Amino acid sequence: MARNSLGKEGLTLSAYQAIKVLGNNIQTARKRRGWTLEEMAGSMLVTRKTLSRLESGDPAVGLSVLAAALHVLGVVNDLQSVAAPEDDTVGLFSEKQRLPQRVRKKLHHKGELDF
Repeated sequence: MARNSLGKEGLTLSAYQAIKVLGNNIQTARKRRGWTLEEMAGSMLVTRKTLSRLESGDPAVGLSVLAAALHVLGVVNDLQSVAAPEDDTVGLFSEKQRLPQRVRKKLHHKGELDF
């Protein structure tokens, strides 16, 4: 029996839709390879029902199940680019806003050597 998750209730509509799209993409990739649910689930070491829940966009499916599916499909490296810092436009903008307006040279005290 599946565990209840509080995370499902707090999802926005756009987040829920993104999970649905992700599940559909995994299902499409599996079908393109000609694999049954049983075959792919066996490769992932999960049950057919768990894989079916992932493909249907159940947000309570664990991240490890997603990673296993991406590994079996040969696209696990795509997981590393999710929320990559270099693609975080809001974070980069905020960081830029925190930069000082001016930069001053430090004054050196007598006796300090400058190499």
